[in-house]
Amino acid sequence: MTAVGPGTRVLALRGADRLHRLHDVLSGGRAFVVAAPTALRRAGVADLLPAGTATFSAFTPNPTTQQALAAARARERHGAGVVVGIGGGSAMDVAKAARALPGDADAAAAVLARRTRPAADRPRLVLVPTTAGTGSEVTSFATLYDGPRKLSLDDDRVRAEVAAVDPGLLATCPAAVLWSGALDTVAHAIESLWSVRSGPGSRSDAVRALERIAPVLGDPAAVGRPDGWAALSDAGTLAGRAIDRTRTTAAHALAYPLTAHLGFPHGYAVAVTLRWLVAVVEAGGDAVCDPRGRAVPRSAVAAAADALGVDGGAGVAALLDRVLARCDVAGVPARRVEPLLDRLVGEGLASERVGGTPVHLSPEQVRVRLRRSLAELRERAEPGA
Repeated sequence: MTAVGPGTRVLALRGADRLHRLHDVLSGGRAFVVAAPTALRRAGVADLLPAGTATFSAFTPNPTTQQALAAARARERHGAGVVVGIGGGSAMDVAKAARALPGDADAAAAVLARRTRPAADRPRLVLVPTTAGTGSEVTSFATLYDGPRKLSLDDDRVRAEVAAVDPGLLATCPAAVLWSGALDTVAHAIESLWSVRSGPGSRSDAVRALERIAPVLGDPAAVGRPDGWAALSDAGTLAGRAIDRTRTTAAHALAYPLTAHLGFPHGYAVAVTLRWLVAVVEAGGDAVCDPRGRAVPRSAVAAAADALGVDGGAGVAALLDRVLARCDVAGVPARRVEPLLDRLVGEGLASERVGGTPVHLSPEQVRVRLRRSLAELRERAEPGA
């Protein structure tokens, strides 16, 4: 096991005995499992759960606060000593909330509003990602939605004790989902590099994540091979470690409304904003608001480009576009975007995540860039549109 911050360990499951090792991790307490039925069936994970395990699957992608509260209540009723999250970022975030939140609605609302902290005597948490890229297995926060509003359950007590990372579980993950996760990994790493909160440790993890994922991004067939799954898993966890130290920035902040209002998959939505934001950060100039100096944002973009093996911010954007084309998202609904544009911009810039961005972004600048980005992607998806 490898230490990843206070109380968290990553168990890298490889080789013929990987499922037996996972069984050992899951045993040792009355278990409450958060997972979609399909995730439980993958690679025989369901057969590893101890007798008396309760399961919770009443959640959706981009889970809501009500779903999280329902999971917390079910966990309390079950008297679980260990909570296990198996699946993608949504399952892991609900598992985090089920472990950390009290079942009482008012008490849970106080935790979500950060007026109180999660209880210290919470059950143990084990996370088993069946996708790669969210980094949720090693972060101390969970993303939930209250209607279209994104909330972050952010506290060190949310962090898992064990993250069991098995690249073999990616074998049954659809290619489009893996590419979307790869985009999320790239965004996590780049945003962490330029974040005003970055430090030597986070920058090291971010660069290593980009170096690890770079060969996969250049090889459309990589998501169908074991070496590709291993690279995606490793890079996703490294980038997760980086944002756990720094948090994300404007690319994520502006992506959340695209998911909430337009239904864009998260990794796709983040790349839609990152593809233009990287040029803005690289240009810097008078817009730089990084207290460490005006040269820092540009050097962060250069470090990201070098790690990815491309030429500057333009090379990063071109690489993002090539991966976006593999996500199999049916068109970009440009006609729905225009009436919502002010709302998308306003909600995005209101996010606390914008505060980590090393350059100032005006509403008009974001409106123009976002409109152009969506139009360009639609033209590529639907030539002649």
